[in-house]
Amino acid sequence: MAGLPLATAEACDANPHLILNGELRALQPIFQIYGRRQVFSGPIVTLKVFEDNVLVREFLEEKGNGRVLVVDGGGSMRCAILGGNPVQQAQNNGWAGIIVNGCIRDVDEINGCDIGVRALGSHPMKANKKGYDSDGILISRTEISV
Repeated sequence: MAGLPLATAEACDANPHLILNGELRALQPIFQIYGRRQVFSGPIVTLKVFEDNVLVREFLEEKGNGRVLVVDGGGSMRCAILGGNPVQQAQNNGWAGIIVNGCIRDVDEINGCDIGVRALGSHPMKANKKGYDSDGILISRTEISV
């Protein structure tokens, strides 16, 4: 069985001390699964944006090198901050996955990509494109793995 991914429940059961001290956490079961990768992991980059996706798109244009982009979109359900084109670019650039605390669009296109995507749901309206004069900030480029 070597080389098979460890199930989330098994990881939690085997590491109660990491859960107690906050080093190991699991996503709340509010995220929908998109993309062809059901399981993904890697070092994370964390962004905070609100109904604007300029910074998200810029990061996904970089080489992913197996990283996971975590986007705190404030839980907004009023528009999508991620669509099919940036997800396709992320796949091509070697990102392992994207987690969005907000909505995505172009679900069929995203589901065809060999990348893992988690989001609260889908919404047909696109995000604003104001860029840096909006709320977009880089929270962390630390080598934390998810």
